[in-house]
Amino acid sequence: MSTLTIDSTITYQHIEDSPSRVSQHIGGTRSGKTYAILQWLIVQAMTRQVEISVVRKTIPSLKRTVIKDFKDILTQQGLYDTERFNLSDRVYTFPTGARISFINTDDAEKLRGVKSDILFIDEASEVDEESYFQLSIRTSGRIILAFNPTISPYHWIRQMEDVERYVTTYKDNPFLPQEMVDSIEALKNKNEKYWKIYGLGEYAPNERAIFQFDIVDEIPVCELVGMGMDFGYSTDPTTLIAVHRHDDTLYLRELLYEKGLVTTDIINKLKGYNLGNTEIWADSAEPRLIEEIYRGGFNIKPVKKGQDSIRFGIGVMQNFKLQVEKGSQNIINELYSYQWMTDKNGYVLDKPEGGLDHAIDAIRYVAMSRLSIKEQSKGIYAINIR
Repeated sequence: MSTLTIDSTITYQHIEDSPSRVSQHIGGTRSGKTYAILQWLIVQAMTRQVEISVVRKTIPSLKRTVIKDFKDILTQQGLYDTERFNLSDRVYTFPTGARISFINTDDAEKLRGVKSDILFIDEASEVDEESYFQLSIRTSGRIILAFNPTISPYHWIRQMEDVERYVTTYKDNPFLPQEMVDSIEALKNKNEKYWKIYGLGEYAPNERAIFQFDIVDEIPVCELVGMGMDFGYSTDPTTLIAVHRHDDTLYLRELLYEKGLVTTDIINKLKGYNLGNTEIWADSAEPRLIEEIYRGGFNIKPVKKGQDSIRFGIGVMQNFKLQVEKGSQNIINELYSYQWMTDKNGYVLDKPEGGLDHAIDAIRYVAMSRLSIKEQSKGIYAINIR
């Protein structure tokens, strides 16, 4: 029988001691929580016949994080056997008969066939609530969730009850090189919010948030103003957001938020939404992609951008109350995180920080094209700010 001698962080003991079926491991950067959880799972697999599911949102994120760390742990112990890893199914079988399956949540149908004794979701805040539900009801034993405290108070994972929560930071990782420690601690003077989140592992309220919004269980029957679409591929997602309106309120529903889509993938996704002749307003920076989608049978139009169009679009959106349909998690995350920039002295600027704004951009395209005073009075659908 193989033996495993490991050095681990406090997270390993947290899992052992947790009195709850579900435990959340909330960590700042480099706290070592994911590595320790994988060590614990490997010990379970080496000592008993058990089915373990390790989950992340996408296949690329699985390969570059948990699968890599899993292989490293076994290799360091001289226990990794390439013959035991079915690469096509991403399943590793141990001599005990235990199996660890590496699963992505992009394929919703596949989740309904997953049955586990132990479930581990890494970066659980990226996974939608429905995917978690499907996985959890098919898990007979422990559920372990790991994530960083960058999510909004509205996120489903922060609303969970009957869970044990553990917070760790870089100080809980004795194996961290000093240069990484120095880099993290430099945040104290560089970025107070990042220090609180990534250094201290704490949730930080967003005092510079650009938008205020509420969450509703469902969108009432009202006018569909149009769809907004922003394009991405490897780093950023392609998004499709439905924008409804009643009086001075916009109701927002997330339909698509996914990386790695090529034109044919996008067209196939759109065919599943029964859009008919609904207007789709998209980023004019991708004329070829827009034309290909148009030829695929959809009423997609480029948004004309002009000088300062981002701030103009934000202004149009701020003329309305924003209501987000429950379950549109990426819209919620973006609206919570989207904030004004600050200068080197900490003064707030009239300019938004870019980055997590892919759903917001899609909403903004509809706002600019259909909801500005100029467009509503003239009855035209695209503007050019001068």
